[in-house]
Amino acid sequence: MQAQPKSRRWVLALVLVTGAWTALAAQTPAQKPHVTMASRPPIVSVAGADNYDAYCAVCHGRDGKGNGPAAPAMKAPVPDLTTFAQRHGGRFDPLRVQNIVTGSGKIATPAHGVEDMPIWGNAFNVSEAHYLLRINNLVKYLESVQQAAPTTVR
Repeated sequence: MQAQPKSRRWVLALVLVTGAWTALAAQTPAQKPHVTMASRPPIVSVAGADNYDAYCAVCHGRDGKGNGPAAPAMKAPVPDLTTFAQRHGGRFDPLRVQNIVTGSGKIATPAHGVEDMPIWGNAFNVSEAHYLLRINNLVKYLESVQQAAPTTVR
């Protein structure tokens, strides 16, 4: 007779532990989730706007203002891409932007990964002409969305 109550207690303990584990797991969304696009296959289009929508908008927002759905999960504020030129002396430097996108050069952006492994996996693999076209078109698109410098009233 004693075996049955012990097994019931064991089952009850297992249910309680499982319930507690589930409750703790339900609370983890309050923490910042890990965001990665590496498992997503590259899109077919090489158009800058299409690539922006597929790879950049999740963090930078569809309008480029840094308000994408994953922005709250980032450790640092997501930059407004429409003000890149304003923040760099009124000049849009395509090479600098390309280095940021690919994670290459001396200005690698931690959020974008490093040259060998950008956050998007092979989507911007700089070793193939197709990807160079993709990167070039993305940079041109980003240049096209730059806001004009604010005018000062004298």
